[in-house]
Amino acid sequence: MNIKSKKVLVAGGAGFVGSQMVRELLDLDAVVVVYDNLLHGTMENLVEVKNKIEIVIGDILDEWKLINSLQRIKPDYVFDFVGDTYVPTAYDIPKRFFNINTIGTMNLLLACQFVGVERILYVSSTEVYGQPVKDVPMTEEHILNPYNTYAVSKVAADRLCYTLNKERDIPVIIARIYNSYGPRETEPYIIPEIISQLDKGNILHLGNVKARRDFTYVSDTCKGLIAAMLSNIPNGEAVNVGSGNDYSVEELVRLVAMIMNKEYEIIIDQKRLRKFDIDIFLCNPFKLMRATRWAPEIDIETGLRMTIDWYRAHGRKWSWESWTEGTVLYNGKV
Repeated sequence: MNIKSKKVLVAGGAGFVGSQMVRELLDLDAVVVVYDNLLHGTMENLVEVKNKIEIVIGDILDEWKLINSLQRIKPDYVFDFVGDTYVPTAYDIPKRFFNINTIGTMNLLLACQFVGVERILYVSSTEVYGQPVKDVPMTEEHILNPYNTYAVSKVAADRLCYTLNKERDIPVIIARIYNSYGPRETEPYIIPEIISQLDKGNILHLGNVKARRDFTYVSDTCKGLIAAMLSNIPNGEAVNVGSGNDYSVEELVRLVAMIMNKEYEIIIDQKRLRKFDIDIFLCNPFKLMRATRWAPEIDIETGLRMTIDWYRAHGRKWSWESWTEGTVLYNGKV
């Protein structure tokens, strides 16, 4: 399969990874349409490419708007990035997470089948695995053992994709992405948190600094997702997208501080600790690599430098900082 000149809908395309996907698809000469309700995404994330794409303001919970839009657009492929993703928020508004992440996914899958979309890629999460109970790195065969409400909603959507493929032959592939980082992050995840705090001072207020996660630069994540979409991996199956390298929060702080040339002190803030945390997420990406020859290109230090450079060039403020000022946040999605 080739994506050149194909019409591609990026649901959630104004968000962090979604807006990078828009850029990657444009580089491949695809015809790109963004569908987003701007709950988490922002138009600023698309300002550099807005004249090259179509943007539809719509909600996947609005079934009439969704179906009417898909009938008009007639996309060949759909990337589904829509979702509530910031774990601590799920502690306070769990029903919204289930509505968006689970019911919304079903709406999009059924609408895509109705209009005859060639293939859908659903963006699932490493959080579906929960605490590792088998070998690390994790393969796609690891049991699904969600540890928080967000993860439960993603497991439900992940399995919806599987069952609707089996029951209705909906052509969907499931991509379980590990922690992405880079420009235009829309939630206070750990890397933008560290960058923001170090930019403003030398004291870092963090939670579980021992937690280890697999970090992949956002452009590598998107290239992996495109490779999965165009692969011969059967519909209904899941595939991991991650770097295969893990880092603790402490290690990230050292790297970011070195790049920013900052001295620092870490203070453990009990209010930033998650209620149920996970020791490690580490990806085994062999299935995707074997099927597509995809491999990450950007190492962690290079990716952090590019992220910091972007932050400094764009007002030294993340989009989420305007609505989190004066509030207490949990440690980011690490």
